[in-house]
This record gives sequence, structure tokens and C-alpha cells, in this order.
Amino acid sequence: MNKSEEVVRELVKSAFFGEAADFSGDIDWQEVFKEAKMQAVVALVFNCVPSDFCAEWKGYANKSKARFLRVLYEQTKVVSLLQAADIGFVIIKGYAAAIYYPTPYSRTMGDVDILVADGCFDKAFTVLQENGYKFEHDFGDDRDYRFKKDGVLFELHKKYSDKEYDIEDILQAGVSRAETVTVYGDSFPVLPQAENGLLILDHVRHHIYGGLGIRQIIDFMAFVYAEKDEEKFENEILPVFEKTGLGVLAKVIVKGCKRYFGLPTKAKWCESADDKTCDEFMDRAFASGDFGRKSPYEYRPMETFTMSVKKYGFFRTLQRSGVENSKACKKYKVLRPFAWLYQLVRLTGRGIAALFRREKLFSDVNSAKEKTDFYKRLGIL
Repeated sequence: MNKSEEVVRELVKSAFFGEAADFSGDIDWQEVFKEAKMQAVVALVFNCVPSDFCAEWKGYANKSKARFLRVLYEQTKVVSLLQAADIGFVIIKGYAAAIYYPTPYSRTMGDVDILVADGCFDKAFTVLQENGYKFEHDFGDDRDYRFKKDGVLFELHKKYSDKEYDIEDILQAGVSRAETVTVYGDSFPVLPQAENGLLILDHVRHHIYGGLGIRQIIDFMAFVYAEKDEEKFENEILPVFEKTGLGVLAKVIVKGCKRYFGLPTKAKWCESADDKTCDEFMDRAFASGDFGRKSPYEYRPMETFTMSVKKYGFFRTLQRSGVENSKACKKYKVLRPFAWLYQLVRLTGRGIAALFRREKLFSDVNSAKEKTDFYKRLGIL
């Protein structure tokens, strides 16, 4: 970690748990401010910045708070609309994570994410369109659909899970048992505690592959800290994470938060997490920034292919990629058994072209091996 990242870490520790921050040594507060913005934590930590440097921080934090309240207002309108139409749903991520923060508005807010109950999606889609929510696009995976109204983005989730990690049955069971919470006088439905924590944890997993910052980690830390009954957490909530294969990741995050942010919990269940993995996990999050702002994702074909081979095997990777990349294979089922051959020819051509461009193919392969090893140590590959 560089000095600015270390100071942001101290600020988070102080803001969340009231511990005195260590501001020893030379500090460039403008660089720290940039880092806090990159990590989307200005609104969380600004009160802990020394008064001589905090004016700009306060201005930025006030804008963030105004954004929080404005989006909450728009969320409340869509909640009322869907409830009036007798549509089952829950709010996920943003405001469903903010409920665990010391002050909810200290959680930087983006769009509004809505997970709809099975069988209710088409009705919800129609209700939004008929009430002035402009459909913009979906992402081609039958997962989430983006709407916009009054300057606010809404993502209507037909399902939450991505194709590589399916926890939908657990989440949908949670939707049927939705609980109502209230933030600054506005009420909305969320998943029950364990399922909400599982989704917040899986949101971390989802962004590990290209865009994990400390905000997503703090979301899960806040969830863990909010449950003061550690025995209940270990016996009732942790088993849900372990059942879905996210138990190791939960342990790494919590142990890392104890080490880096001073999370004041015994949580003996997390002590089996490897220290080296915890450190690497936190280092990667600080190096990436919120949604990868500090290191934008760059598609490296050889790296991606190598990681896929390690996960699925050579032939299966060729077959999966061939089906994905060949329009003919998608259109004509009779061609699908030969998709691997199409991908092999495609990959060979790209490799030759890359050699002529002098791309660092071997470094990409080594990078893929390192990432694959890291994901395996996190238990997510």
C-alpha cells in the first residue's frame, strides 16, 4: 500500500469504529482525497479528516448525501408503484447494504437494484414502462434490465445470479419472506438477514474478477458488524455462506477487515483464513478502486483463455467459447458439436496476430496462472 491508501484505511477504521487514526508521517491530503474518491468512501470518512484539510471533503460528502436522499426518494416511488401492482420484489445491494452503516447516507449510492419474484418479471416490466420509466437496454444474459426516469437508473433483475455462480433458489426463497426496513422515514422490502448477507458477499465475489474496491468489502464488513450475536452469526448465517461455496471468501474478508480496518469482532470462525491471501485480497481491492476506477479492465484474450482452461479443461473451454463466439453455432444446433474447432481456428489466428503485434503472451499466461491460484485460495474457482 502507498501512503494515501494507508491513510484511507485509517480513516475507514476511525469512521466505522471510532478508533483514533494514525496520521504520522508526511501526508498529501489532496492525494488522499483522490484515493477516497476512487474508493467511493468520502461520505463515510470525511468527518475524520483534520479540520485544516476537510473543506473540500465536506462539500463532496454533502453532494453524496444529497444524491443518496434523491435516489431514495425515487426508490420510494417505484416501491409504492410495484407494491400497488401486487408484485413481489426486494431492493438489493445499494440501500439494502446501507442499512448496516453507522449512518446510511455515508454509503455512496448509485442506481436502484430490484430483484423481482419468480413469475412477476413481465408484469413488473410492463408496470415500469406504463409509468414513464424508459427502458434503455439489457445485458443479453436474461439477468437485469435497465430503466431510467428523472435522472435515476433502475435495474430490474429477472434474476440476480450470474451464469457461473447460481444462488437463485436461495434468494428467491428469501424474496418470498421479504422483510421491511425503514431509512430516513422511507420503507422498502429487503431479503431476510442471511440471504441479504449472502447477496452482499456474492456481490464482492462478482467484482473480484475486474473491479473490486474497498466499498464492496466495507458493505460486507458492515453486515457482519451489525450482528452483535456472534454465536448466531456462526451457527445460522455462516452455514448459508458455506452451503453456497462462499465460506472461505467470507472468512478471508472478515479476517482481512479485522487486520486492516480494526473490525472489533472475535469471529474465531474466520481465523483459519490464510494471512497471505487476506493481505493479497486487500491489496488487490486498494489497487483496483471502486468498480476498477484505478485500473480499468483490459481484455487480454490469452489471459482469459488460460484461466478458462484451468477452470474447465482445454476441450471444454474451446467448446464453450466456440458456441459463444460463433453466430452459426448459435443459429444451427447441428453445428454446435464442432464449435471447438471454430474456436481453435479463431484462437490460432488471434495468437499469430498477437505475435506480430509483439503482445506479451507469456506474461498474460503467467498472470492468468497467478489469478487462478488466487481465486482458488478464495474458494471461488
